Amino acid sequence: MLMKRNDSLLLVIDVQERLVTAMDSPREVINTCAKLVSISQKLSIPFLITEQYPKGLGSTIIDVRQVAGDKATYLDKLEFSCVRNAEIMERIKASGKKQIIIAGVETHICVLQTALELKELGYEVFVVSNATSSRKNVQHVFALQRLNHNGIDVVTYEMVAFEWLEKAGTDEFKEISRKYII
Repeated sequence: MLMKRNDSLLLVIDVQERLVTAMDSPREVINTCAKLVSISQKLSIPFLITEQYPKGLGSTIIDVRQVAGDKATYLDKLEFSCVRNAEIMERIKASGKKQIIIAGVETHICVLQTALELKELGYEVFVVSNATSSRKNVQHVFALQRLNHNGIDVVTYEMVAFEWLEKAGTDEFKEISRKYII
């Protein structure tokens, strides 16, 4: 199945100051998450940003906060799975979206648990491989394999962008491909 902009919600999990900088390939994850948030805004796709214990792990990294802007919603959590947090689940349900595109950290903990539980609830779940990471690459690789084995689509950032765009030649396509892809 393809990701469709009218059915999608972007969920950015725990891309925080003290957490994301400890990841394998932190700059790629930060940049790719920021690009996904930018594209979702340009295409009017809703997004949520979670923060795992921000008192200890800090706020969402500045690169993502700047792109998200003043109107962004940051949802604190202690649970590894976003599904187990009542406020986050209320927001997901209230969006009315059936496709959840997940980016963030750590792939083998919060991303994996959230994705598997969202799928159990009947959502179509996509995990963006180059917008997720773990402290050790082996954890990231095995988490992606497990997600795929359990019917979660593991995709790339460009897959998300082009499936949301659907066709070339539009003003949206020209702006997004020039600014975020090429």
